[in-house]
Amino acid sequence: METNRPRRLLLLVLLATLGLAGAACGSADDSTVASVGSATLSQADLEAILEGNDVEDTSTVSREVAARHISEWILFESWIGLAAEGGTEIDGLHLDLARREQEAARAQDPAVPAVGTAYGRIMQRYRAVPHLIADHILATADVTALCSSHLLVETETEAAEAIARLDDGEDFAALAAEVSVGPSGPSGGDLGCVAPATFVPEFVEGAAAVGGAGISAPVQSQFGWHVIAVRSFGPVVRGEHAELTPDQVTALVLSGHGAELEGMEARLFDRDISVDARFGVFDPAVGQVTTGTAETGTAETGTAETESGSGSGSESESGSVDAES
Repeated sequence: METNRPRRLLLLVLLATLGLAGAACGSADDSTVASVGSATLSQADLEAILEGNDVEDTSTVSREVAARHISEWILFESWIGLAAEGGTEIDGLHLDLARREQEAARAQDPAVPAVGTAYGRIMQRYRAVPHLIADHILATADVTALCSSHLLVETETEAAEAIARLDDGEDFAALAAEVSVGPSGPSGGDLGCVAPATFVPEFVEGAAAVGGAGISAPVQSQFGWHVIAVRSFGPVVRGEHAELTPDQVTALVLSGHGAELEGMEARLFDRDISVDARFGVFDPAVGQVTTGTAETGTAETGTAETESGSGSGSESESGSVDAES
């Protein structure tokens, strides 16, 4: 094992639910199903989400299904609102990155909706959220990337011999493929560009001691002896890094700044959130719309008149909610 890679559950949450949430897109039926601050989820948006998730009859859908999709919408809008509070707004750059991702996904799987469709636009907006959050962290925290290759040997003598061969002009990648005992050896020792926290402290200290691009002295860690070829070690600016594409910048930030993400998550639902009572009540403690009943039931998704964003509806004997006005 060469690295210490912390688990980043927040990134998995963001990416695992991409395309399953909705946004206010200016639809024909603009009655409000849910709101987060000034953002609203319209009736037609919810229907587009349900249709995009293979719900055949969106006029009558189980409370549980509707509540799950509304919860996902609230999750994403809360991330957007939280970033905006800190001065980072969702913009064309984030949406363009999301569009390219979506078009690439559609090229592999035609079931992915086109960006020009109602559900496709919703997917695009929410694919943009990880890029938005990464830019928020870039604006508020020190983000550094270490771009390097290395070779790993068992003894300091072997490391010194490797450095001597490099000094004689041998190619680093070829030498790493020949002598390195680490997993990256066959690929020439390339470790890419990653957050320094990805590595054990001794490795980072050895790379920093190079003082720029160059070859390190032998560095000992729990894995053995490293010789590190540093290509760059410094701050990250999206669009201005020699090796990192904008997509890779997002991945680096989200994988290397768990503390910042956790701090944001603690404030995620500290905002005005409301849900049409046909579908339940939002519980910020669990981040979910809860239906408040053990009955399965159905919720008719036609327009409902509500007071203060919490319509009442009348529950029938079968456990369904008639929401027709």
